[in-house]
Amino acid sequence: LMRICGRFTTVLMPTKGWPIPNPNRSMSDLTLIKLKDYERGARREFIISVAQKLFSEKDFRSVTAREIARAGGMSPGTIYRYYKNLDDLFVDIFLNHAKEIQSLMELEIQERNGCSVTRFCEVYITYLNENMTFYQMMGYFMLSGDLSPDTSEKIDPIMRELMDHLEIILKNSNNTTDSRFASHALFSALNGTMISYSRYPGRSLDEIKQHTLRLACLIGSRFEASP
Repeated sequence: LMRICGRFTTVLMPTKGWPIPNPNRSMSDLTLIKLKDYERGARREFIISVAQKLFSEKDFRSVTAREIARAGGMSPGTIYRYYKNLDDLFVDIFLNHAKEIQSLMELEIQERNGCSVTRFCEVYITYLNENMTFYQMMGYFMLSGDLSPDTSEKIDPIMRELMDHLEIILKNSNNTTDSRFASHALFSALNGTMISYSRYPGRSLDEIKQHTLRLACLIGSRFEASP
């Protein structure tokens, strides 16, 4: 307790996500700050969801802030209140999905006491089929080669971390090939499968999913315990 202006008041200890309490600041002020932080996060998530849909329909570079604003019923200024440019928005979307994939890999490793290469291939291809927006954006990232240096610096660490997880899976499978090189080869093979068949003409989405999944399992089996 602290004595302030002749009255006793409780000083709250800092907790995660809260600013360090000021004895002169009321609980209503702190609650308002928390609500504003929540609102800011919710607005960012809304912008991400709207932009993600547009990015799946047309090339990332051709989407404008005005189009995103119109689709989300907001002003372009609202977007720039949260993002410096569209590259920053792209990074947010890409990183969110990449973290989801990492979480799936970690879950597989924990629940199965180790994740086989084939199982990883199944999980990864299934995720891409169920999140085509992310797959298309990743394709842009891999093929365009013209992201800003700042954007590339933000994306590179998460991609390295993904390769680290894949390298562990390959090592656990007794793959004797250089594990880093093999992880790059496996990642390229799986993404190449999606590039080749994700929009194959004359096939339903379900047929494409089943076909790419079979190919992924075949690829995975070739990387397990390879000589």
